[in-house]
Amino acid sequence: MNYLFIIDPIESLALHKDTTIILMKECLRQKINIFYSTIDAISIDSEMNIEVEYQKIEAINKSITSSNITKNNIQYFNKIFIRKDPPFDGSYLNLTHILDHIKSNDIKIFNDSSSIRSHNEKLSILQFNDLIVPSLVTSSFSAIKEFISKYKKVILKPLDGMAGNGIFMVTNKDKNLNVILETMISDSHHSIMVQKFIPEISEGDTRIILVNGEPLPYGLTRIPQSDEIRANLAKGGSGVIRKINKNDEIIISRIKPYLLEKNLNFVGIDIIGCYLTEINVTSPTGLVEIQNQSNINYAEFIINALQ
Repeated sequence: MNYLFIIDPIESLALHKDTTIILMKECLRQKINIFYSTIDAISIDSEMNIEVEYQKIEAINKSITSSNITKNNIQYFNKIFIRKDPPFDGSYLNLTHILDHIKSNDIKIFNDSSSIRSHNEKLSILQFNDLIVPSLVTSSFSAIKEFISKYKKVILKPLDGMAGNGIFMVTNKDKNLNVILETMISDSHHSIMVQKFIPEISEGDTRIILVNGEPLPYGLTRIPQSDEIRANLAKGGSGVIRKINKNDEIIISRIKPYLLEKNLNFVGIDIIGCYLTEINVTSPTGLVEIQNQSNINYAEFIINALQ
């Protein structure tokens, strides 16, 4: 079996905490051949042949041991894991278009390239309006100010970000609101997401990993520092696992048919309080912390389940 991981430059991966790394390690343990490539090393020609420049990973210990760069047709691989981090920019978009042209039904892609393209991790929650807080997506200053006036305290999010980058909490009395909106929206009229503030964020933001629509038994609750409203581990939050609860099950049962229909087989959802806040499909994380704290090899389950 030959598995290809499409990733950011490999030197950017944190060996001790990256979900991609723990999945790769499990593949090596199972004696699966694993290879990695980056977006700029994948091409397609006029005959719809997709070529990949890649390196084989021989071992992962304190560092990654890999072979020299080789080039081959994408048909060489049995499974492809798209693990490129956001932002979902033009390069990411082009990758999904290229992968759409894979001719073999025997090659499995996680997650499905066309579904990643049509699924915005922030916007997707709007179709489940009974599971989310009041939300607005717009580039209109006046619409945002009207929303803030109504809900008093809100969160502003870029639509293509990750790891808590570019997130602001503002109130209807915030004197910096105009400059914040100018920075986020700019002259390009970038739309942003505006959501009513969820005070339960002080108790944490829980990441739940779903495989084929089913959750791992534990979620990772990321608790913000006392001077922060962002719970992301990348922003200093601490992570503690907890068992899936009744509210989680309600949310999961509502979104599962959508995920299965779209072939979104490896997903990370975020829940604050009793509200769904994001459905992450590009490169969901949190597996290392869940596995380390539960002492259960969920990487093995995931690799075996994604068939």
